[in-house]
Amino acid sequence: MEFVANLVDSSIDPAAWAQVREDEGWHVVSVADHVADRGRTYPHVWVAAGAMAAATSTVRIASAFANNLLRSPVDVAHAGLAVQQASGGRFELGLGAGWSQPEVEGSGLRYPPPGERVERYAEALQIVSTLLETRHCRFSGTYYQIDIGPIGPPVDTPPTLTASLGGPRSIALCAALVSRVEVKITGRVTRGGTLAYGDLASIDDAHVVDLVERVRRANPDAALSTFIQVGCGNGERLVTLQRDLEGSFLGRFIGEPDRVANALFDLERFGFDRVLLTPYTPDSLDVLAPAILP
Repeated sequence: MEFVANLVDSSIDPAAWAQVREDEGWHVVSVADHVADRGRTYPHVWVAAGAMAAATSTVRIASAFANNLLRSPVDVAHAGLAVQQASGGRFELGLGAGWSQPEVEGSGLRYPPPGERVERYAEALQIVSTLLETRHCRFSGTYYQIDIGPIGPPVDTPPTLTASLGGPRSIALCAALVSRVEVKITGRVTRGGTLAYGDLASIDDAHVVDLVERVRRANPDAALSTFIQVGCGNGERLVTLQRDLEGSFLGRFIGEPDRVANALFDLERFGFDRVLLTPYTPDSLDVLAPAILP
């Protein structure tokens, strides 16, 4: 099982943070692509990924996930090639459909209805994939008309492209377009353009099994990852979260490090070979690392 440490705090120096994670033995370090969401400020995805690449030598770097509603697919591919060059071939490009309506509209952009959002995403994945492989793209779709190239620096090996998929339609349209799928277990609680925390407790094992089976039907050969928020310790916030999520699929990832570690390794039985971890509290990754890393 591989573990990804995800940076979600703009107050943290991404270079120093990535060095610490590399020394701890994390397989991948990633940076989330948000601007401002629910009162939190985030690093800039490409600036942070570049800083991580320059500060490390062995750990892989990833975007988790570049927001298709905020960024042109040409810009995403261009940045992906640049970070691949800067990292010496250690970059993995995650591209997501974009889900936060307040963030997108607050940035002065249009937030499309669900069907269009997924269709835009499928087109963008095709464009990005082509540009990563060939650095040229001609594409005539419903939402994108692309005729560009060559772009970006030439690289010996293009970065792996990962899609984050959590709904039946996005899985059906997009899973076959990539070699790795992050199964977005919480996708159904973000479909309205905001995160419905109250619905997190409704997620159970059967929901996870259903999503994995859908991806397998669409792309039997895809490597499977998932995203989990973790909280280690007994602070007031974690105690409340554990109480609210007790008995649900997500509740098992809050608590003492050994409990959380056992739950993370148990994800292998669903077919996952990688887990991206976002901390509920600033020190959760530090506390958890000794329990999950070699």
